[in-house]
Amino acid sequence: MEVHHHPNVEKKGFKEYFLEFLMIFLAVTLGFLAENIREHISEQKTAEILAKSMFDDIKKDSASLHEAINWSNKKLEAVDGILSMMHKPHSAWNDTLFYKDMAIIFSSFPFAPTDGTYTQMKTSGTLRYFPQSLVNLMNAYDVQLKNTKYREDVEDKGIWRLADFNFNVMNGEVISDLRFNQPVTHEMYIKLNDKAAIDKYINLVVMIKSFRTRSLQEYKKQLEISDKLVKALKKEYQLE
Repeated sequence: MEVHHHPNVEKKGFKEYFLEFLMIFLAVTLGFLAENIREHISEQKTAEILAKSMFDDIKKDSASLHEAINWSNKKLEAVDGILSMMHKPHSAWNDTLFYKDMAIIFSSFPFAPTDGTYTQMKTSGTLRYFPQSLVNLMNAYDVQLKNTKYREDVEDKGIWRLADFNFNVMNGEVISDLRFNQPVTHEMYIKLNDKAAIDKYINLVVMIKSFRTRSLQEYKKQLEISDKLVKALKKEYQLE
């Protein structure tokens, strides 16, 4: 009968098992750390690209806000010109100044924000790549945008109410000439001949003044947050 002899297998000691476990653990840990570092570097590069784009957007917004503020001041001057005239005797009214001021009042200069980068970051989840202090500023800027837009929409409704009344008061063809820098070839007239109509007209113009004043306040708030955000982005990412 043939007898098979099994080779003696040397059993591993605890130290050898522990070293194998340690080597595997270190390999997995180093791989995990390397992946985290790679991901962090990738996120940082993405954040820098988005920060530059956001920086450019806000700078454009700042320029637009300055223009909107200047236009608001011009419109408020026109409103005050109309109100001053309405409080004088009819014989002292100046048709030409009335039409020029009203053409300004009916002109619009809405603030159109450049919010593409923020919208992209918000929908893609890349806002998490930024320090929380910056995210807070970005979110505050977006919230203020909604307030600014709301005030402009409210004023537009008020303008339409004034325009509806003006259809019976003045010649729209003259307004069109003035708005498009054309020679005035149509008759100027102001059909406000009784105190009740004048009082209503004053109230409508005062309403526009109130709405534009609120819009102006929102523009200034928007610009204040804009300046803070530009400075924060510039400091965090060394932008110029």
